[in-house]
Amino acid sequence: MKLSAATLFAATASAAVLDRQSTVFSVSSFSAGCIPHSTQCLYAFTVIQPGTMETTGVNCTALVPANTDGTLPDVKEGTCQLSSRTFSVVRGHDGLKFTVSQPVTPSSNQTGSHLIPGDELVISNQPNAVVERYTGPTSFNLTYF
Repeated sequence: MKLSAATLFAATASAAVLDRQSTVFSVSSFSAGCIPHSTQCLYAFTVIQPGTMETTGVNCTALVPANTDGTLPDVKEGTCQLSSRTFSVVRGHDGLKFTVSQPVTPSSNQTGSHLIPGDELVISNQPNAVVERYTGPTSFNLTYF
Protein backbone atom coordinates (compact mmCIF):
# COMPACT_ATOMS: atom_id res chain seq x y z
CA MET A 1 0.00 0.00 0.00
CA LYS A 2 2.87 2.39 0.78
CA LEU A 3 4.34 1.81 -2.67
CA SER A 4 1.03 2.68 -4.31
CA ALA A 5 0.66 5.90 -2.32
CA ALA A 6 4.24 6.93 -3.14
CA THR A 7 3.74 6.13 -6.81
CA LEU A 8 0.50 8.13 -6.89
CA PHE A 9 2.20 11.10 -5.17
CA ALA A 10 5.11 11.02 -7.64
CA ALA A 11 2.76 10.84 -10.63
CA THR A 12 0.70 13.77 -9.32
CA ALA A 13 3.80 15.87 -8.65
CA SER A 14 5.18 15.09 -12.12
CA ALA A 15 1.89 16.09 -13.76
CA ALA A 16 1.87 19.39 -11.85
CA VAL A 17 5.43 20.16 -12.96
CA LEU A 18 4.64 19.28 -16.58
CA ASP A 19 1.56 21.50 -16.50
CA ARG A 20 3.58 24.47 -15.21
CA GLN A 21 6.37 23.80 -17.69
CA SER A 22 3.98 23.66 -20.62
CA THR A 23 3.00 27.32 -20.07
CA VAL A 24 5.33 29.37 -22.25
CA PHE A 25 3.65 32.79 -21.93
CA SER A 26 0.77 34.28 -19.94
CA VAL A 27 -1.51 36.78 -21.65
CA SER A 28 -3.64 39.44 -19.96
CA SER A 29 -5.85 42.31 -21.14
CA PHE A 30 -6.50 40.47 -24.42
CA SER A 31 -8.95 42.08 -26.82
CA ALA A 32 -9.67 41.66 -30.50
CA GLY A 33 -12.33 43.29 -32.59
CA CYS A 34 -13.15 44.99 -35.83
CA ILE A 35 -14.02 48.66 -35.58
CA PRO A 36 -17.59 49.54 -36.67
CA HIS A 37 -17.73 51.79 -39.74
CA SER A 38 -14.04 51.17 -40.39
CA THR A 39 -12.00 48.78 -42.46
CA GLN A 40 -9.67 48.04 -39.53
CA CYS A 41 -9.47 45.49 -36.71
CA LEU A 42 -7.40 45.77 -33.55
CA TYR A 43 -5.65 43.03 -31.59
CA ALA A 44 -4.16 44.14 -28.24
CA PHE A 45 -2.78 42.32 -25.20
CA THR A 46 -0.03 42.18 -22.60
CA VAL A 47 2.27 39.16 -22.41
CA ILE A 48 4.72 37.94 -19.77
CA GLN A 49 6.91 34.86 -19.52
CA PRO A 50 6.19 33.15 -16.18
CA GLY A 51 8.97 31.48 -14.28
CA THR A 52 11.51 34.13 -15.30
CA MET A 53 12.66 37.36 -13.73
CA GLU A 54 10.26 39.29 -15.98
CA THR A 55 7.98 41.44 -13.81
CA THR A 56 6.47 43.87 -16.30
CA GLY A 57 4.34 42.64 -19.17
CA VAL A 58 5.08 43.54 -22.77
CA ASN A 59 2.33 45.36 -24.72
CA CYS A 60 1.53 43.98 -28.15
CA THR A 61 -0.83 45.39 -30.79
CA ALA A 62 -1.74 45.06 -34.42
CA LEU A 63 -4.11 47.32 -36.36
CA VAL A 64 -4.88 45.37 -39.51
CA PRO A 65 -7.35 45.52 -42.42
CA ALA A 66 -10.54 43.57 -41.75
CA ASN A 67 -11.62 40.69 -43.94
CA THR A 68 -14.18 41.77 -46.53
CA ASP A 69 -16.95 40.04 -44.53
CA GLY A 70 -16.09 42.00 -41.35
CA THR A 71 -14.39 39.10 -39.58
CA LEU A 72 -11.08 39.25 -37.74
CA PRO A 73 -8.19 38.75 -40.16
CA ASP A 74 -5.03 36.69 -39.87
CA VAL A 75 -1.95 38.46 -38.51
CA LYS A 76 1.49 37.37 -39.71
CA GLU A 77 3.99 39.52 -37.81
CA GLY A 78 2.26 41.42 -35.02
CA THR A 79 4.71 43.41 -32.92
CA CYS A 80 5.31 43.91 -29.22
CA GLN A 81 6.68 47.21 -27.89
CA LEU A 82 10.32 47.26 -26.78
CA SER A 83 10.60 43.52 -27.34
CA SER A 84 11.73 40.99 -29.92
CA ARG A 85 8.47 39.07 -29.39
CA THR A 86 6.05 38.79 -32.28
CA PHE A 87 2.61 37.27 -32.60
CA SER A 88 0.42 35.71 -35.23
CA VAL A 89 -3.24 34.82 -35.63
CA VAL A 90 -4.45 32.20 -38.10
CA ARG A 91 -8.11 31.33 -38.68
CA GLY A 92 -8.99 27.65 -38.88
CA HIS A 93 -12.11 25.49 -38.71
CA ASP A 94 -12.12 25.49 -34.89
CA GLY A 95 -11.39 29.20 -34.36
CA LEU A 96 -8.29 31.37 -34.23
CA LYS A 97 -4.85 29.97 -33.43
CA PHE A 98 -3.08 32.72 -31.48
CA THR A 99 0.71 32.36 -31.18
CA VAL A 100 3.45 34.41 -29.49
CA SER A 101 7.07 33.81 -30.38
CA GLN A 102 10.43 35.13 -29.20
CA PRO A 103 13.93 34.40 -30.49
CA VAL A 104 16.10 32.19 -28.30
CA THR A 105 19.04 31.84 -30.68
CA PRO A 106 19.55 33.18 -34.21
CA SER A 107 18.04 29.95 -35.56
CA SER A 108 15.34 29.05 -33.00
CA ASN A 109 12.30 30.56 -31.34
CA GLN A 110 10.34 29.87 -28.18
CA THR A 111 6.68 29.67 -29.13
CA GLY A 112 3.42 29.31 -27.25
CA SER A 113 -0.09 29.06 -28.68
CA HIS A 114 -3.71 29.20 -27.62
CA LEU A 115 -6.79 28.20 -29.61
CA ILE A 116 -9.52 30.83 -29.46
CA PRO A 117 -12.62 28.73 -30.09
CA GLY A 118 -15.22 29.92 -32.54
CA ASP A 119 -17.84 30.28 -29.80
CA GLU A 120 -15.74 33.10 -28.27
CA LEU A 121 -16.03 35.11 -31.50
CA VAL A 122 -19.22 37.04 -32.08
CA ILE A 123 -20.36 38.73 -35.25
CA SER A 124 -22.60 41.67 -34.46
CA ASN A 125 -24.68 43.40 -37.03
CA GLN A 126 -24.14 47.07 -36.24
CA PRO A 127 -26.18 49.54 -38.26
CA ASN A 128 -24.48 49.49 -41.66
CA ALA A 129 -21.55 47.45 -40.31
CA VAL A 130 -21.02 43.73 -39.76
CA VAL A 131 -18.09 43.29 -37.35
CA GLU A 132 -16.53 40.43 -35.39
CA ARG A 133 -15.13 40.69 -31.88
CA TYR A 134 -13.65 38.44 -29.24
CA THR A 135 -15.84 37.78 -26.15
CA GLY A 136 -13.78 35.19 -24.24
CA PRO A 137 -11.55 35.53 -21.19
CA THR A 138 -9.07 38.42 -21.20
CA SER A 139 -6.37 36.33 -19.47
CA PHE A 140 -5.08 32.91 -20.53
CA ASN A 141 -1.87 30.91 -20.94
CA LEU A 142 -0.03 30.05 -24.13
CA THR A 143 1.40 26.54 -24.22
CA TYR A 144 3.61 24.50 -26.50
CA PHE A 145 1.22 23.68 -29.35
